[in-house]
Amino acid sequence: MALIFAILSAAFGGLQPVLLKKSAEVAKPTMVTFLKSTASFFILFVFISLYAPMWYKGLRFSTCLLIALTSLIGPIIAWYFYVRAMKSLDITVVHPLVNSYPAISILLDLLFFHVVPHVIALLGFVLILLGLHNLRQSDKKRKKGEKFAVLYALITAFLWGINSFLFKIVLTDTPALTMTLLRVLFSMIFLLFFNLAVFKEEILKELKKVRIKEVVLAGFVGDFLSMFLFFLAIKNGALYIVLPISSTSPFMSAIYARIFFKEKMDNLRTTGIVLIVIGGILVGLGRI
Repeated sequence: MALIFAILSAAFGGLQPVLLKKSAEVAKPTMVTFLKSTASFFILFVFISLYAPMWYKGLRFSTCLLIALTSLIGPIIAWYFYVRAMKSLDITVVHPLVNSYPAISILLDLLFFHVVPHVIALLGFVLILLGLHNLRQSDKKRKKGEKFAVLYALITAFLWGINSFLFKIVLTDTPALTMTLLRVLFSMIFLLFFNLAVFKEEILKELKKVRIKEVVLAGFVGDFLSMFLFFLAIKNGALYIVLPISSTSPFMSAIYARIFFKEKMDNLRTTGIVLIVIGGILVGLGRI
């Protein structure tokens, strides 16, 4: 079942950046992320109230703190850099870049768990680096003021890699649905206070720039369907299976971007995506 959950998570995850692309180009990153998280929370709250009305029973304070930390790292900080990257780069560049995060698992295993990476995992790491280089070379559309767009995407990948390990820790004694709900709740609260403090009178102006329907749908398919399935996959399977499969979502986003935005796929970009996905799979196989 973990395999099926991971595949479905990748499919839905590939759709989210396509839905957010237009809003990300014109609105503040934190505003787009806040609306996405808010929509996700209300959808999840209705669902969990019907499906598991006693979801809060057995929750520990330490668990809530850890989930709050993942919300700060993932939906807020990482997504800020993700949206910043999408302002200047095509989806077929951004999504593969951020989905290179399984390579971070090599470093985390070595640093925190003293797991020496297998030669297969090292090969995967090299392929990911080659893929990143190809995507970097294929990018010809960056705006002058966004010369760090590729760096923003790589920061996102690094933060997602850290969060994946934190998810595994939390999910040892927390239902996946509860984890999904609390994650978007904390991110919504953090972003609400941030936007009120920073933008103030600009909030209404920024709201008018956002494509509300697309952002709400992005919250549903991303923070609800994709993340819930991702947590189920992590809970029911090993990270070395789940992470490489989830990293295949750039294939889906490339297809969506080609259909909806007519983004062109040159040889460098196509090769870069393939190398990153294969590299992610090899990283997973190297941890068996």
